[in-house]
Amino acid sequence: MIKIEKKDDCCGCSACYNICPQNAITMEGDEKGFAYPVVKQELCINCDLCKKVCPILNQNKIENVPYAYACINKNDKVRKESSSGGVFSILAEEILKNNGVVFGATFDSNYNVIHTYIDNKNELNKFRGSKYVQSTIGSCYSDVKKFLNQGKYVLFTGTPCQIEGLKKYLVKEYEKLYTQDFICHGVPSPLVWKKYLEFRQKK
Repeated sequence: MIKIEKKDDCCGCSACYNICPQNAITMEGDEKGFAYPVVKQELCINCDLCKKVCPILNQNKIENVPYAYACINKNDKVRKESSSGGVFSILAEEILKNNGVVFGATFDSNYNVIHTYIDNKNELNKFRGSKYVQSTIGSCYSDVKKFLNQGKYVLFTGTPCQIEGLKKYLVKEYEKLYTQDFICHGVPSPLVWKKYLEFRQKK
């Protein structure tokens, strides 16, 4: 079973949570609010799938330098609602146009940042803009796999750690999977965000 000896050994991607066939793993916040896996030993069957999909334990060696492109969304309204030029919306619209599914981070009714998916262009605006806090992945990786197995196009946007966790979870490459990450120097704690919301509510 997966065991976190040092906090640096986990990026909170939730790949282990999604892969566990026994639902023996939960993602629980530590004293600072960051999510880490907790294993219910009585349910664990020692299949070690959690270790096999961990992007920290199984880091890929980068052997090529990818090309870099620069672009910007020509739609002024979309660009103003977006971060980094509104490129996400361009990619997402193309996926949705082809009857695909788009995954991204949004706020729930309590202003928690969660990952979810849409299949309708009218909902695209909720994924626009940076959230600046660690999102809860939930069952998104297994949802991605389900849609890919149905032959659908999928665009998954998230932190580099989340995307690496997704790819490890999927094991194989899928022709219809597209991923989009961003330059990331680490994510703030959801606990800090929660305390900020509580502070604002008291004002």
